[in-house]
This record gives sequence, C-alpha cells and structure tokens, in this order.
Amino acid sequence: MIYVDTENYSRRPLVAGRAYDWINGFFGRLGQAVGSDYLDPDVSLASAERNPVEDRLRLIQETISDISMHLPDGFALGLNQQFANLMDEDAWEDDDELISLEALTTFLLTLMRIQTNRRPGIGTNGRGSVTAAWTGDRNRLTIECLPSCKASLVLTRVWDDDEVERAAFGPMHPDRISGVLTPFGPEVWFDR
Repeated sequence: MIYVDTENYSRRPLVAGRAYDWINGFFGRLGQAVGSDYLDPDVSLASAERNPVEDRLRLIQETISDISMHLPDGFALGLNQQFANLMDEDAWEDDDELISLEALTTFLLTLMRIQTNRRPGIGTNGRGSVTAAWTGDRNRLTIECLPSCKASLVLTRVWDDDEVERAAFGPMHPDRISGVLTPFGPEVWFDR
C-alpha cells in the first residue's frame, strides 16, 4: 500500500544557512511518525529561524569577506573563525549589545591601515565595540574600535635596555594610528 498525504501544510521559507537544519528536522519528525497517519503540524520549526547573535555573526562574516582582498592571505578566514568563537550564543547575556557594524568597520579600517600580517586577539565589552590586542613578550597593544568610527589605544613597550614605556591615546580616526605608533617601534606587535 502506498500512502500519499494530501493535507496542506503551511510552507515556511527556508532561511539561508539553516535549510539543512530544517530539512534534517523534518526527516527526523517524519521518522518518528512512521506508522502514523499524519505528521504533527504543531511541531516547532524554530530551528529554521536565526537568533540576533547568529544574524550579526553572518553580517560580520560577510563584511570581512567583502574586504578580504585587502588583507594578507588567510587573514579573513582566521578572522571569521575568531568572530564565530566570540559570537558563540552561550557567551552573550541578554542585556549585552552586539558588536556594532560601525565598530567592525573601524576594526577593519585599522587592520588595513596598520598593515600587519599578524592577526590580533579579539574581544568585545558588551557595548558594541571590538577590541583588538597584540602581545609579544612583555609588549602589549590594545586597540578598542568604537561604534563612533574611532579607536582608542593603550600600549606597553619594553625597550632593549628594559626601559618600559606606557601610553594611552583617546579616540582617533584609524588613519592616524600608524603615525601614533611609529615612535614606539610597532614591529614588536605586528611582525612576530
């Protein structure tokens, strides 16, 4: 005997990147319904819908891919993986602001202006900014890329004679960062 289901089920659009989950869930429910006369239409298809963190991660990764030709080979892939780890849904509180696209733009402009071949560690403060950090031995550089399209810098530079310099710079346009870092010998952060 062949069974043909003629009941009309509501159709939901497949969301890019989640189609497999939806189809996989459908076949999973179909497998549970074997021997029954119908598939329960009330089963939730919530897995086919992305949450805000997933949506923002997708936008971030698309933006990185759009400018990848301006970055060193393999840089964009590494950044996408870092942001995927950073944007893990379990790491976000309900009241955290997601990374703003303006802060992401500031971050990417900064990377292109300083022309480093070394990817930074990245983070966020829950207020929409992107924080990039480079460390080499005792030398540290942290750049906070703000939603205002400006960046703040904090650095520690240890010279060969063990003299330690520390400096902090208020918000500035990413175009100025290289010039500000030049007296500190930025190769200790970027060329390792």
